[in-house]
Amino acid sequence: MADDMTEQVAVKRVYDHLLIRDKISAVLEAKQALELFPESKSLQASYIRALCESGNEIEAWEQWERKAKIFEGSQPDRQMLEMLAWGVLNKADGSNQLSIRLTALLGAAFTHDAKAVPLLCAHLRSSNAMLRSIAVKLAASYGDALLRDEISRLLKEEKVWYVRLNVIKAIGHLRIEELRPQLKEIVGNPKTLAEEKAAAIVSLVSMYDAIDREEIVRLARSDRAGLRQLACEVVCHLSGHEHIALIAPLLQDASPDVRLSALNAFGLMRVAEVGGVPAVKLIAGNLNDSSPAVAITAAWCALLTDPAVGEKKLEEWLDHENVDYVRQAAAALSVSGTYGLKLSSKKIKTLKDPYAKVNLALGLIGQRTHVKQSCQILYDAFFEKNQVLWMWDSSFNPLFRSLAPSRVSHIEQIPHYPMVVDQMTRLEILSVLSIVRFPKAQDAVKSFLQNQTWGVTGAAAATLLQEGDDDDLTAVRGLLNDADEKIRVQAALILAMVGGDPAAVKVLQEAYSHVDREMKVHILEALAHVGDAQSIPFLTEILKEPFQILRVVAASALIQCLYH
Repeated sequence: MADDMTEQVAVKRVYDHLLIRDKISAVLEAKQALELFPESKSLQASYIRALCESGNEIEAWEQWERKAKIFEGSQPDRQMLEMLAWGVLNKADGSNQLSIRLTALLGAAFTHDAKAVPLLCAHLRSSNAMLRSIAVKLAASYGDALLRDEISRLLKEEKVWYVRLNVIKAIGHLRIEELRPQLKEIVGNPKTLAEEKAAAIVSLVSMYDAIDREEIVRLARSDRAGLRQLACEVVCHLSGHEHIALIAPLLQDASPDVRLSALNAFGLMRVAEVGGVPAVKLIAGNLNDSSPAVAITAAWCALLTDPAVGEKKLEEWLDHENVDYVRQAAAALSVSGTYGLKLSSKKIKTLKDPYAKVNLALGLIGQRTHVKQSCQILYDAFFEKNQVLWMWDSSFNPLFRSLAPSRVSHIEQIPHYPMVVDQMTRLEILSVLSIVRFPKAQDAVKSFLQNQTWGVTGAAAATLLQEGDDDDLTAVRGLLNDADEKIRVQAALILAMVGGDPAAVKVLQEAYSHVDREMKVHILEALAHVGDAQSIPFLTEILKEPFQILRVVAASALIQCLYH
């Protein structure tokens, strides 16, 4: 009994040193105790934890391997594996290399574990603006009070505009209601950058579950254009038909942004009349607006209430000499549902611009009309001889997303960002061909994978990726057994990163040993995204890798697979 008590006291002394952050003493205490009780599982665990917290993650791993028999069981010791993985992440967070620290930040945040909160808090106070920016984005997926307080502080103190933009977005995502007045001030301030104002409006709108009439009146009659625009967005967000008369005068507002928001509200809410006056009469003046974005939106709005008027105006825009206006009109027509079928079917035969044709084709496929012809248009665009990068353009109106040549700039946070955006855009087009079972869909996917180096970094995953629908990736799934290993691996990466498909795991693990280091990182990120328990033994072995960045990504993946 005395021996047991001595062992317990030794374990307690190790953890006491860790509690007061005396990590060196904790390691020494554990070493001395293990000389007396070398087979003690609890002492071994405390020693490994002390090594992890003191930054000796490699020594901790070696100790765990030497004493693996103590921890043997029918299942892996998940607690120990998690401890080792966090040791890797915490050590990397103190690295002098920015890329290692960034990878550690992403890896910790993607675990969605409470242990990531202190690390996120530290990076929200980082002197590096890029790390602060990414930390804000990642913190928005957590609801912890500490992170909310830090984001609230940044709204007052942050000076770097792109970090500030992410702070405003995070406030809306977290619904920090006490910051409404500050957001309204941002919206109403004429000196606010357009991007900040738009982000603040979106954040404010997301906070409203209800609104009283007096507040809408104050917003709609404000002398600040941003607040009038907010009135339109809130009424639309709440589908407040009883308040539509308050925003009808804003159709003739002096600000084109306000006019655009009012038209969007009218269109989305399918307003037929206001006070006995038909909606098409109310928007008549907007059909010839000096702002092309407003005029195209008015034509779309008219199409939903009086198709004859709307079709005529949209056709004029589709015949315009400015190709940007043509593409936006096509994008507006493509989201008009059945109202736009007649004009889309007519103009898709005569339009010259390939991007506008793709926009119309997507609308027709959505209505399952002229599917074969529309799929061929998408397919031909894919194999255009003079290939340029693609993107989705919503700059005219957020409701109308138009395929367009990429104007995306490089950004510090994501390597090869324009290429990443292009790949995601093209994959979305391919998924449409796959959904409708276009006979050449798999050939298109195969060609895409042969000619692209598919790799989405962790930062890109954090900012771009969404869970895909299972049906979207049928053509990709069929390439997992292709004879060409490059195609198999690329297909597996897409299935894992976009679809979270466990079918990709085996292909990725088999390829890992003979690909370059950058591709190894992508494979580990993909395995993390799937979170399959079958990857645990494989990822555990990667913790032996000599390259720190691989150990960091593997550690994050291991935690996600342990508790997926």
